[in-house]
Amino acid sequence: MNTMIIDELSNKKILLLQGPIGYFFRNLARDLKDVNASVYKVNFNGGDEFFFKNGWNFNGEMYEFSSYIQQLVKQYDIDSIMLFGDCRPIHRLARAALSEFELEWYVFEEGYLRPNHITCEKGGVNGFSSVPKRFQQYLQHHQEDHIIADDVVELGRTFWYAAFWAAIYYIMASLKSKQYPFYQHHRPLTIAEFWPWLKGGIRKYQFKLKERRIEKYLLNFKKKDYFLVPLQTHNDAQIEFHSNYSGIEEFIEEVMYSFAHHAPQDTLLVLKQHPFDRGYREYTQLIQQLALQLNISSRVLYIHDQYLPDLLENARGVVVINSTVGMSAVESLVPVKVCGRAVYDIEPMTMQCHIDRFWQQALAWNVDEKVVQKYLYFLQHTTQFNGSFYKKMSGCQNQTGVVWSKVKVEIYKKNRSTNPLLNVK
Repeated sequence: MNTMIIDELSNKKILLLQGPIGYFFRNLARDLKDVNASVYKVNFNGGDEFFFKNGWNFNGEMYEFSSYIQQLVKQYDIDSIMLFGDCRPIHRLARAALSEFELEWYVFEEGYLRPNHITCEKGGVNGFSSVPKRFQQYLQHHQEDHIIADDVVELGRTFWYAAFWAAIYYIMASLKSKQYPFYQHHRPLTIAEFWPWLKGGIRKYQFKLKERRIEKYLLNFKKKDYFLVPLQTHNDAQIEFHSNYSGIEEFIEEVMYSFAHHAPQDTLLVLKQHPFDRGYREYTQLIQQLALQLNISSRVLYIHDQYLPDLLENARGVVVINSTVGMSAVESLVPVKVCGRAVYDIEPMTMQCHIDRFWQQALAWNVDEKVVQKYLYFLQHTTQFNGSFYKKMSGCQNQTGVVWSKVKVEIYKKNRSTNPLLNVK
């Protein structure tokens, strides 16, 4: 169970690779040292180095990294690796280099249950997660469990904290780029990255003004008569590693073709831009051209900054590649079609039919609320922690500001006193 992550690492020898932007890994190292763990860290660029000054700085060529990390693991008798994002190039290289070693891998990622959680999972996350299989086993053996959820502390806004740490990270990485000449980041790593964020901020207010009446129109006049398609960022590793799409454009084309030929004539297709992608990509021209070609221009909307929870709750169905927005839709008991591979794409929570059939079947399909509640409970007690990578939770006594242990946890089952989650392997 996730309540034991910190304690179970006591007296371990842990190697931290790349973490989230900001001081989270530095603070995590302090929490781990409080339970007598030995903690080491490798930095790969100036941003990593700024936020973790006592780490080892690797500035060699990529072909040298495999032997470098193997030597570290041997020399310091490492038994656990912790990292953020298992699809990053440097982490995939590390995984391959250490495949012959008996190591425990702890992978951090943004929370499956956002915005008040972070993810830490053994083995891998998202498409590499073992959650779907384990949850199916849990359902088979514990169908009668009565769940009482934990109290979750609301974190409030975290975006500007993340933006602040990101600005520092990119500035320091750019300033020290000559000291790490061979490093390959998973995104452009220059001060020039400030421009897309600025452009995205400007576009936010432009679209807010331009689209100010759309949300009211959808909620008041098209309730349960539109399908929502939340788009992901163009460089989301989930698309490259956990789907068969070459990019967002290919996904848009498939969805629009399917909608045009198979969706009820009285429904709308609403494609929503990812807020973090505003400054990088605009799909207006592509969507307009496809809509004109398919003769559905009056049935397609491309929107940007509407309030997502309300859109989800009032949609007839939601189509995603593997975005965590799909998990939010499942929580709202909305029919969901996953077109990639996602940790929550589990029958009977999501529709397993082909997308061509989804449009017609969504209205009559009912999400099993009990299964959803069990899944949320299972996630929260196996992979999720109440907290943020970028903002410390007030009142939390440890360094990270994350609740590493749970309170008020109860689960009842006839003739059973132990927690059944502990029996899921």
